[in-house]
Amino acid sequence: MKKLNIIITIMVLAMMIMMTSCSKNTTEPSDNTVTEKPSEEEPVSEEPASKEPKSDVTLEGPFIVTTCGQSPGAVMMNMVAVQAGLTSVNDNNLNADSLKADEYKTLIVTTGTSMKGMGAAGTDVNAEIERCVSVINAAKEAGLTIVGAHIEGMARRTDSADAASIDAVMELADVILVIEESDSDGFFTKYAEDNNKQLIKVENTLAISSVLK
Repeated sequence: MKKLNIIITIMVLAMMIMMTSCSKNTTEPSDNTVTEKPSEEEPVSEEPASKEPKSDVTLEGPFIVTTCGQSPGAVMMNMVAVQAGLTSVNDNNLNADSLKADEYKTLIVTTGTSMKGMGAAGTDVNAEIERCVSVINAAKEAGLTIVGAHIEGMARRTDSADAASIDAVMELADVILVIEESDSDGFFTKYAEDNNKQLIKVENTLAISSVLK
């Protein structure tokens, strides 16, 4: 009987040891466990991409438009004004004698040259500059606002003829009007700043109507 009690006691002790060992291997969550809350996403800004600030300068018609270089820019400029319901006339052979200054408020001279256009008109860049400078001076004397425009992009800034056309007209202009592509390298922005000229820059040719009245 005594031997049986000893055996039972040993078995009980063995079971207790096994239970203790199992309880140590069981992982219980610590009281100090930090529960992470899902991070709140920052609200995504839905503001549109920044654009060039719209100029507060407007050009007032009626307009007389000509080209210094016989490129299509003057035709494009005139079409934009007419489609906006404004009075505008395009004359690519305009000279000081034919200018009826009392009929207009603004002279717009587009710059950039077309060799094909000048060839068809029987002229060259030097003759174009001479003609346009005389028209600009006559318009200034009559009190018209003079706008030097470059609205055909970098394709009209490729050679010395383009540069000569631009330099001659912009020097005499009261306001410089360009599209973004024409000023993609900041040339006209710097020119306007250096020469204290008003600059109007619009996204593209169609957007010119937003600065006409």
